[in-house]
Amino acid sequence: MSELALIGLLVALLAASGIWLVRVHRVLSIKRHLEAVFDLVDPVVVVSNSFRIVRANRAFADLVQRSWKGLLGHSLGDLLGTFLPPTELIAVTERKSFRDRRWNAPTGDRLFDIHVVPAGSHDGWVLHFQETTTLNQIRQELLARNAALGRLTQSLQGEIEMAREIQGGLLPRELPRVEGIEFVVRYLPSRPVGGDLYDVLPLEGNRLGIFIADVSGHGLPAAFEAALVRMSFLSRAQTGNSPAQVLAAMNRDLRQSLAVGHYATAFYGILDLDTLELRYCRASHPRPAILRKGGEVLQLGSQGLFLGIVDSARYKEAHINLVSGDRLCLFTDGYYEGLRRDGRRLGYEGFLTRLDAAPGDDLEAELVRIEDEFEPGSEEDGSEDDRTFLALNLRSAHPRKVARLLTRFPPGFAGIPSSFSTAQESWELVEQFADQLQKAGWPQKLVRKAQLAASELTVNAVVHGGRDRPDATARCVWSIESDRCLFAVEDDGPGFDPDRLPDPRAPERLTLDHGRGIFLVRRLVTELWLDHRGTTASFVLLSPPNDPPQEA
Repeated sequence: MSELALIGLLVALLAASGIWLVRVHRVLSIKRHLEAVFDLVDPVVVVSNSFRIVRANRAFADLVQRSWKGLLGHSLGDLLGTFLPPTELIAVTERKSFRDRRWNAPTGDRLFDIHVVPAGSHDGWVLHFQETTTLNQIRQELLARNAALGRLTQSLQGEIEMAREIQGGLLPRELPRVEGIEFVVRYLPSRPVGGDLYDVLPLEGNRLGIFIADVSGHGLPAAFEAALVRMSFLSRAQTGNSPAQVLAAMNRDLRQSLAVGHYATAFYGILDLDTLELRYCRASHPRPAILRKGGEVLQLGSQGLFLGIVDSARYKEAHINLVSGDRLCLFTDGYYEGLRRDGRRLGYEGFLTRLDAAPGDDLEAELVRIEDEFEPGSEEDGSEDDRTFLALNLRSAHPRKVARLLTRFPPGFAGIPSSFSTAQESWELVEQFADQLQKAGWPQKLVRKAQLAASELTVNAVVHGGRDRPDATARCVWSIESDRCLFAVEDDGPGFDPDRLPDPRAPERLTLDHGRGIFLVRRLVTELWLDHRGTTASFVLLSPPNDPPQEA
């Protein structure tokens, strides 16, 4: 080999060795870096089949407070004691974990999850100690907060249920029965409780008071403010004042009771059933509409500010004469202001067009279709709203209020009510009722049932309706046919909530000597109705086919 070739070979060898040295340096650097990371992570120890320490990182040495270099060869059980799970459980052929092992450290107890992984070639195991002390503390705090939140939610739910019951008392349990007028009602609060109100109030002189209102806001605050509006309306409307006078008085009431910035819209009209004249007044409420046969739509507009905004608000009254076939519609803006699924709003005019196009008696079905078109609102974006609708369909040119006592009797019933004020007088009337049943050929056992049920209701009217008032009176009336009898009694007492009658079978009520009358009547008759806050009670008793009437 020439001298020149030898020199070239040496140069090549030197270059190759330099590259190799660089690579070795990089590998050693990476190794030292990995070892440093290995030492700083969770405690890790490698043990042999005899559970002698083969390798451990500095984190494990710090845990057992031993010298890192002096750990090799030591028994793992001697270092960890009962902190280490039984060795027969550790000797696994696949990954296994032991949760929440407690390590008694000088600074306080610490919790670890111990993860065991078999080492290669089945010559030992790798134990990874993952500390969960902080995580467990966070978990316990979270559980405690969840429990507190659960208690708070349960408390709030109870308050919401109570608010729902209170609001249920604000809405009419039943509308007055008027022959010649059919009512259509839809009430849909956006939350469990809402801020809309409606009512139809029988007034003196064969008149009806028609009311609807919408309180600002949503949910519980609006529901409580609606209660204030309701109380103000009832106290003002029952005096017989004109619509403008009622709204003006309500405005004064609400200026004193509503929070600053809160208000209500309202419409109040008085319908004279003899002349069908409607006198009305509006407090910035959406204009009601009259839908007439032939497609004519009349909007009822009159001037008046929101209720509860300013002291000097004035309300201008207007009037219109209705005719048979008219449909008077009152509603809140939730029916046309909300965003629909097609991204558009129905609008006031569009809503009236849909109502007017509803065929015949299909108005309620059309309202349901409109409701289904709305995009569900949310509390966050303020797009939710209550929806309330009240319509009066005039079927006659001469509508007539039906007395409360006759609520469950068929149209045209001509029975004459009888008055009584004492238990003795009520028993005498019940005896007349039983005698007429016998003369009509009713079986004796059904006569006894009817007599007992009627006696319970009339005595209740005297005892609970009269409340020892010397001027208190009650009334009863009945009708008898061959296969059914209908009996009703009415008192002028304060009434009660039929839905909240206590169950006399409850253990705490078994020893009481009262409170079983309604319970007994329900089991004697075919059907029992408690109307007008329980001041009117009616029952029907049927004579079944297998119990034909007897000859008189």
